[in-house]
Amino acid sequence: MRFAWKVFFSTITVVTLAFGIGGTMLISALFQSSLDKEIVMAIQENRYLCFSFQTAVRSLSENQEFNPKSFLRQIDSVVDPRNSDMAIVNRSEVRFSDGPEFAASIAPGKRAVRIVSGNDGTKYVQAVSYIRLSSDDYYLESVSNISSIYTMRQTYVTLYQGILLAVICISSLILLVLTHFLTRPLKQLSITSQKIASGDFSNRAKSRGFGENDEVGMLTRNFNTMADVVEEKIHDLEETARQREDFVASFAHELKTPLTSIIGYADMLRSYDMDASDRFTAANYIFSEGKRLEALSLHLLDLIVLRKQDFPTEMVNCLTFMQECVCILKPLLEKYHQELHTELQPATVMVVPSLLKTMIYNLIDNACKASERNGNIVLKGFISKGRYQICICDHGRGIPPEELSKITEPFYMVDKSRSRSQNGAGLGLTLCQEIALLHGSELKIESQLQKGTTISFTVELVEKDKMEGLQKEGKSRENQSEV
Repeated sequence: MRFAWKVFFSTITVVTLAFGIGGTMLISALFQSSLDKEIVMAIQENRYLCFSFQTAVRSLSENQEFNPKSFLRQIDSVVDPRNSDMAIVNRSEVRFSDGPEFAASIAPGKRAVRIVSGNDGTKYVQAVSYIRLSSDDYYLESVSNISSIYTMRQTYVTLYQGILLAVICISSLILLVLTHFLTRPLKQLSITSQKIASGDFSNRAKSRGFGENDEVGMLTRNFNTMADVVEEKIHDLEETARQREDFVASFAHELKTPLTSIIGYADMLRSYDMDASDRFTAANYIFSEGKRLEALSLHLLDLIVLRKQDFPTEMVNCLTFMQECVCILKPLLEKYHQELHTELQPATVMVVPSLLKTMIYNLIDNACKASERNGNIVLKGFISKGRYQICICDHGRGIPPEELSKITEPFYMVDKSRSRSQNGAGLGLTLCQEIALLHGSELKIESQLQKGTTISFTVELVEKDKMEGLQKEGKSRENQSEV
């Protein structure tokens, strides 16, 4: 059953029960009030008759020749003769079938009242008083017809049933309209969710009218927010899937080219009688392609390790650390005939030394490959915005603007032929980006064609107070280890 029908039938049931029970209680209260009034009037009338009767008895009993039986014959002159529902009788003459038993339950000088039904179903209120006259027992009985009260109650019930039916009909029409408007946003949500499930992730639900700021409106906005997040995640997954496909395709291509060369030249060495010069050329091709495959496998291994491990950082002096890096870079600089200049501000940083050395080596290597012979490369380090920023600047070919957003992707190379000739695999900047992320930063690349490229990143700067605390902590650990 739809939610709108559930709301409709639930509300109609509540309205029917509420009006039905409330009307029944109201009619019952009115009926009981009228009945109580008739009973009170019957008691008062019976009491008045008893008083009149006793007054007459006292006035006549002063006569010595007073005879109760003759007095009862004269009672019509004492009591209002128009009251035909009043009688003075003995116990056996009390009206209705169980009258004698009812009279027997009344104590002398007391009275009782009850509701009785006649043979034709007429309702009466019967009041009976016990009167003792000389040695005889008599009962003063008064009976009032109260059928009009029951008739009125039935009239009220019939009238209220009609009113209740009209209320239910009118309420049903109003509820049908209200449930339509109230559940319309939910229907819109259902339609939107079906469209999203079918692949239309850009579809959104709309909230209009008086339901815009209530719970349904909040639900609609939350649903749209959820849809935005889902769409973003789907796009991220699609982008990740695309990158993985590109990665696999590029990886297969990078493997295919050197393997083809290695297999081809190896087959030539095996199958043909070649002179020393040709054998050296073939062996050199095999060696260079093998080195490129080795570099490729090492970079892939580094990427896998970086993404699956959490490396602890160490407190490092920048000047000392950079001097070590310069010493390591000398063979690389001599190979490409480049000069390295350093502009370093003293500071202490928290880094993973081995990874940072790998990162600087790769960035300097890229700078050397992008520069002409006898070029200048600058390594800068300075404090900026509470962190230590490291920059590598070259004056080489530069990178086209449309390529800047792609160069950190695996296997992406701006100049593929030149990169392969230099044993490049397109993984150096990808590896550097991962190392930068491990240090809470990312590569920032600025480049102009034929003017050069600047690549920068930041690492955590150790302030003086924090450095003193870390030094004390290190000393305490050394003392504990000595103990």
